[in-house]
Amino acid sequence: MEKTNYPLCCYSNGEIVVEGENVSYKDGEPFFVFVNSNHNFDELTSLIYEELEVNRSEFGLDIKMKYPNARGYKVLSLNNDKSLKALWASVYQMNASSMDLYISLIPIQQPRNLFTNMLNQAMRGENPLFSAPFSSNSVDQEQYDLNSNDDEIDEDEDELLMNESDDECEDLVTPSAPTIEFSRVPSIDLEYVNRWCGKVDVPCYDGGEFLVGQRFNNKLGLSQYVRQYHIERNQTFKTTESKPLTVTFKCSRKPSPCDWTLRASNKEASNDSFTIVTYKGPHNTSCVVDAPPLDHPNLSNGFIAKHIRTVVDADWGVKISNLRANILTQFNFEPSYMKTWHAKQKTMADLYGDWKGSYALLPRYLQALKTTNPGTVVKFAYKVGGPSNVRVFDRVFWAFGPSIRGFEHCRPILTVDGTHLYGKYKGVLLIAIGVDANDQIYPLAFAIVDCESIDTWGWFMDCIRKHVTQREGICVISDRHVGIMTAMSKVGGGWTEPQAFHRFCTRHQASNINTKFKSNELKLAFLSTACAAQRKRFNKGMQKIGSINPSAKVLLESIPLSKWSLCHDGGHRYGIKTTNNSECFNGVLKRVRFLPIIALVKATFFRINSYFVKHREDANKRLLEGCMWSEKVTEKLAENVKRAAHHKVTCYDARRGLYEVVTGRGNRLGSEVCRANSISSDQYVDPFYSCGEYHGSYRSSFHPVPDESYWMPWMDPGPDDGTILHLQSTHRSQAIWEGEELKPLTLRGHMKAFKAFKVPEAVLTYVNNTQFRGITRFCYVPLDADLITALVERWRQETHTFHLPFGEATVTLQDVAMLFGLRISGRPVTGSSEGGWQHLCVRLLGATPSIKAIKGSKLKLTWLHDNFQNVANINSQYQLHCHVRAYLLYLFGALLFPDKSGSTVSLIYLPILENLDQIDDISWGSGVLACLYRNLCKATKVDCFEIAGPLLLLQLWSWERVSIGRPDIVRSRVPRQAGVAYPLGSQVLTGLDPLGCKWLRVQRGFKDHRLGLVVIRDLLDKMVELQFVWQPYTPSVVQHLSPICVQDQAEWTVIAPLICFEMVEWHFPNRCTRQFGWQQMIPEMGSTCTRLHGISRKGDWSGNYETMHQESIAKWENRMSNIVEPGLPFCGLTSFEDEYFEWYNAITRRIITPLSQTVNDDYEDHHYYYPTAADFQILTQTSMVTYNTTEQMISNMPDDIPLAQYAMIEKMRNMSLNSLVNTGQGHLINYQEPRPPSPPRYDFRHLAHRQQVMTQKSEEAESSQRTRKKGKKRN
Repeated sequence: MEKTNYPLCCYSNGEIVVEGENVSYKDGEPFFVFVNSNHNFDELTSLIYEELEVNRSEFGLDIKMKYPNARGYKVLSLNNDKSLKALWASVYQMNASSMDLYISLIPIQQPRNLFTNMLNQAMRGENPLFSAPFSSNSVDQEQYDLNSNDDEIDEDEDELLMNESDDECEDLVTPSAPTIEFSRVPSIDLEYVNRWCGKVDVPCYDGGEFLVGQRFNNKLGLSQYVRQYHIERNQTFKTTESKPLTVTFKCSRKPSPCDWTLRASNKEASNDSFTIVTYKGPHNTSCVVDAPPLDHPNLSNGFIAKHIRTVVDADWGVKISNLRANILTQFNFEPSYMKTWHAKQKTMADLYGDWKGSYALLPRYLQALKTTNPGTVVKFAYKVGGPSNVRVFDRVFWAFGPSIRGFEHCRPILTVDGTHLYGKYKGVLLIAIGVDANDQIYPLAFAIVDCESIDTWGWFMDCIRKHVTQREGICVISDRHVGIMTAMSKVGGGWTEPQAFHRFCTRHQASNINTKFKSNELKLAFLSTACAAQRKRFNKGMQKIGSINPSAKVLLESIPLSKWSLCHDGGHRYGIKTTNNSECFNGVLKRVRFLPIIALVKATFFRINSYFVKHREDANKRLLEGCMWSEKVTEKLAENVKRAAHHKVTCYDARRGLYEVVTGRGNRLGSEVCRANSISSDQYVDPFYSCGEYHGSYRSSFHPVPDESYWMPWMDPGPDDGTILHLQSTHRSQAIWEGEELKPLTLRGHMKAFKAFKVPEAVLTYVNNTQFRGITRFCYVPLDADLITALVERWRQETHTFHLPFGEATVTLQDVAMLFGLRISGRPVTGSSEGGWQHLCVRLLGATPSIKAIKGSKLKLTWLHDNFQNVANINSQYQLHCHVRAYLLYLFGALLFPDKSGSTVSLIYLPILENLDQIDDISWGSGVLACLYRNLCKATKVDCFEIAGPLLLLQLWSWERVSIGRPDIVRSRVPRQAGVAYPLGSQVLTGLDPLGCKWLRVQRGFKDHRLGLVVIRDLLDKMVELQFVWQPYTPSVVQHLSPICVQDQAEWTVIAPLICFEMVEWHFPNRCTRQFGWQQMIPEMGSTCTRLHGISRKGDWSGNYETMHQESIAKWENRMSNIVEPGLPFCGLTSFEDEYFEWYNAITRRIITPLSQTVNDDYEDHHYYYPTAADFQILTQTSMVTYNTTEQMISNMPDDIPLAQYAMIEKMRNMSLNSLVNTGQGHLINYQEPRPPSPPRYDFRHLAHRQQVMTQKSEEAESSQRTRKKGKKRN
């Protein structure tokens, strides 16, 4: 039975995924082809070509079908009528309602290289013009039930788009097709070729014989000359010897070669030239082949590659058959197809680089481009893949600095579009184009992504908004791809109205209407309506659309008119109705879309540079001529003046500018408004059309990128394995590396008020009998915002540790106990938040706060200060308890649990203080640490500008362990008592105080922190392990502290959740065992439960936190079952070959501060240069290369080397060695002890004496010669 209109579901632009017996298609774009069972294979391919809208002469089809079998599916090729019959047999047998086909496009005819073609045309005196394409290969995903299969624009549609029919009310600058001025830049190819094509030094064979003494520039040139010599004579040779300094060729005629021999050598060490030293030739006559074979044995693909280089460079899409014919013409031999194909591949790789190497080289090239062109933005995105979780390239965004600066002088309008790439790895090029004052395209931003999707378009538009332009009121014109529409409607993305306006391309929408309703008349009616500048013409057009197809009118009315109608636009489009600007540039790059990625990026760089050069000269010329407006605007003004001669103007109120204009036709004379009333028309022209703005768009210059040998190594700060630091994209360190200047965080606290609180003696006596005794001794300590901010930049909420260059470290329960003297053992700090705060204050504080003093659960510290300090008479136990609670509450708000308000304390802690006899049964130390962890995690976000929490604990921890930013204790402010020993200073009461008191009541001398955040940040980047104190709490220190500091030491290494009401943060001492004196092993990864960060007390949440976190509370109570077991003793330094360090180096963010860049005088303010850690790392790599090279040179040095040369090499070796050792990188060369000077290979005294004797003999010989000459003259 014959089947008709059978659906074949086709997929393209994706990849086939085979999992066992199951077959699927990933990232594909589906479309349907309806066929009949009597169709042959050619008819099927014709239907597929028609749906894909590609040219059969340029692309071949690789068709696979999902073929069912007994166990599942398998992938088979569909390439002829026989395989098509198999498809139909499966359809009949399985009674399948549809079959899946997988389509891949294979380029078979590549177009000519645009750039070199233009160069050749320019040399011939031709004008290299070409028209921009109107269609893109991208597939739009439409809303409003509109399909997105765009048709080509026909002549009628083109006329509607390019020429306004509304002559009377034509805009100042007529909306037009993209200018072809962009294509008239032949000078681009000189730079393009010079930079991409290496020097080809192949001598041209002149037909003569070789001569002894004949010189060639290098061995390759000699070899190519010999090869061509034999090909021309139809003779053969072979290479019998090939060494660095010698080469020998001999006859290879079979079976009996002649004596032909050529031997050449390199006699000059200063260059690569080779000179013929022996030659026996020519060949015997018997060596000539009587009947030339089709292919010559010496016609290698390398030889062919050198001779077809010019042809391939001029037309890299040239067919293999044409290249074979070219070789046949030159040498009378036709190489095989595969040999010629390999030769072409070698030429392409030599010209543009190979695909894999191109991706590897791209980061270094873009880094060099950023360095030489300040303001250039480059953003990479990676994805984690493979069994080793290695980061691999995903997408890249770039925008050139001169384009970014010049866009400020262009109209606030962008057209965005995507075009497919057809190289080895496919992909899509996204482009954003502006419009300059002369109504010409202005290339602004680019990105290469794997496909067009919501994710990629959102990323591209975010990059433009964040890094390229923040202009308000910018208009974006695009097709209706769902990714673009999602990005433009994203709240907070910067693209919603009134920050930006989104408009649709009328050409795309017309094609979609034609596809949906199959009516060319309807499409033309829509174009006329959308382009109408008058409301009456728009209404008339809508009536016509309704008469043709009422459903089309209903559909268009459901779309906001401002999106597609010019008369409803509000002027945001500036009369531009299509995305032709973007597609014009797509056409410019069409010829390089088959090339490796770095060649494509270079094409944008060189092309835009030449474009800037041309239009900068044009703008300068118009300024010198005194022109006010750009050329096109001047022409448009003149045209408007000419048309206005037929209009009739009636003045009603000249002061208010009120006139009536009646348009006229024919020869009836009238007068224009401005001329008739002596009004300058310049005031009605948008300033963006002026020559000043035109010049400003192209004022900035591009700077050449140096040769590859001068590029710096690509600095990848990590992590290589992104599975652990999965929040890197939103971390402060990411923004810093990308060039954002983040200021120090604002520190929130109330320590100054704590210093001023006068505690009654009875209250102080009561508190001194609790675990808060040490905290009451604390006084005001200035917090270092630069140091704390630098530490926040290294804090990772995924691990709750600081990621330092040599490993992880963190504030542990041990640090809380030692520095603050708080208990670790006990119940967690938690309870309920059920309101009734006024009543709670009356019951537990004995006073009622005023309305201004309390807001929700927040109580002002000033109210506690005014009502409970310095009370003379406390007459009852109840009053004493009220004052103790008030003092502890003040202590919480000022020092232990401060919030970002800096002036309030949460009353949520007050119920815990109801029974003061049980406050020592609570683990206040774990609660304080949970509060610190939570605030550190929040502060790591890029959009966070302040931090609260127990920051004094963090600062004291840093002073004890990190030498950077640590002050010196100059002297104590507490007088010493005679005969009393003060092991930790007179400010610490032995046996009573925690260690934190060591830094209080002393005069401190600061050093590093005065340099600011940038320097401290970079000092942490460069920090070595010797600058970090792993174990500051030595027995000699601990013996003088309060016993409470070591009372709970058994619980210091518990892996457990730390709880403080809504805050639940995990404690992972297994990630920093060196702080406890044990060697660090690769830790087991535990979750920090970052989802819990969303729980807060905002909005006066009421409820019971004990119930909410009962699972975490149970784990805390069972904490002793999960303790880090002691490991091997830690010796004090971690080996760089250690397994832990290799693992850590792969998962961490190695560097925070990016490379220093040269400051551009024209655009940036001067600031002093401070080498960053990235610079430091490059210095290390350079020193390593220098050391290894010079060490090898010394070990292989000949005995007759000149003394000065040896001394210079020895000096370079010693300088690089000292550089490595002095910067703490001696481990890279297995440096152990100071290396004694290497024994000299010569006796320098003997050499010096020998040199002196030789000089003396030379002078005597010269003197004797002069004497003989004088004697001859006398005779």
